[in-house]
Amino acid sequence: MKDLHGRAIRDYYQNKSSPLLLHTSYGETEDMPVEVFFREEEDLSVLENLALIECSGSVLDIGAGAGAHALMLQARDFEVTALENSPGCVEVMRQSGVKQVVNQDFRHHRQKYDTLLVLMNGLGLAGKLSGVQQLLKTLKGLLNPDGQLLIDSSDISYLFEDDNIQPDVDYYGNIRYQYEYKGTKGDWFDWVYVDSETLLNEAVKADLKAEIMHQDENDQYLARLILK
Repeated sequence: MKDLHGRAIRDYYQNKSSPLLLHTSYGETEDMPVEVFFREEEDLSVLENLALIECSGSVLDIGAGAGAHALMLQARDFEVTALENSPGCVEVMRQSGVKQVVNQDFRHHRQKYDTLLVLMNGLGLAGKLSGVQQLLKTLKGLLNPDGQLLIDSSDISYLFEDDNIQPDVDYYGNIRYQYEYKGTKGDWFDWVYVDSETLLNEAVKADLKAEIMHQDENDQYLARLILK
């Protein structure tokens, strides 16, 4: 496991950062701004602030990254566990003061929580649209009976307004990424962006109740899903 984004996050934390490049299946290579993983509360979007406000009970921050959200919840006296499978990110969180850090893939986690927090286009963990229903069922298994899943995504149809860029034939939100850091390239990986209407349909298939809590002018949205 090359853990390129984890290495970039760790180096940034240690003031030794280099550009983290993101190759995409839909356009030119992008410079991934690593500083977004270290934002303070005043830098959060409306969507993120709402998600933190809506947290209740015990919280599992899935794909916690550098632990920014976990640290904010800790400061509000929440019992929060940061779950992350990147060794570099885990190292940073342990050094920066996140109290409960678990280095594990969410699919292997077994403890249940009152709130699952899956931000920064969290639905992308499904890989493709075909994996969304299974993702939701897996996360459903981590919820206490009255628990909630707070997860976000966005509608990226705007990317394909240029006829020179062709979307995935199965679903336009299915894209691929590849990290590059300090001359080393990682493997290509799938990442899906799910429009809100499609998410609501997938939630029904996973036997979950879903509501869109906030949607901004860029079609980024926060959804809450609960057990039926």
